[in-house]
Amino acid sequence: MNAGTPSHAGPVIPAFVDELSAGDIVLRVPVHDDVPVLATAFSDPVLGGEAGLPPLGEEQLHVVLDEQLPQWRASGQLVPYAIVDGQTGELLGGATLRQLDATRHMIEIGYWLFAQARGRGVASRAVAALLDWLFANGVYRVEAVVRIGNAPSERVLERNGFVREGIKRRYLLYEGTRVDATLFSRLRDDA
Repeated sequence: MNAGTPSHAGPVIPAFVDELSAGDIVLRVPVHDDVPVLATAFSDPVLGGEAGLPPLGEEQLHVVLDEQLPQWRASGQLVPYAIVDGQTGELLGGATLRQLDATRHMIEIGYWLFAQARGRGVASRAVAALLDWLFANGVYRVEAVVRIGNAPSERVLERNGFVREGIKRRYLLYEGTRVDATLFSRLRDDA
């Protein structure tokens, strides 16, 4: 077996954890008490658009938490985390794992932050914690897509060892328009 071959021969569907600590932040499953704050991100066309969040209101988010999220998490289709301050419990943003390809041992990662949490390394620590967990649980390849021009998000990925692979044309919806995105990847055996 060479370094590029995953150690698992069969499909990998990890049992996604409910909570991860990363220094002074915690990534945890979103709960109903988060919904009023989360809804502001989902309804913000810039923040929500940048993060690929659908424009859902509070009532819709409550329904998703109860009726859809458990199935999505179990399959790896969508595994969201709230990023919170470990001491105060303040909601700082979110991270998602999505589109698990169990046969190829790969998944996509995404993240977003409220303005007051930016510039403090929060997203970098959240991504690092998720990468460590994913690689320890059978995932070989993690992908991310970033709107061209979103330099802060690109820096988060670069700090975590992601490599630029190419452009996905008109891949993201941003401010009502389809825009190009850069595809990044990180492999378990990247140095």
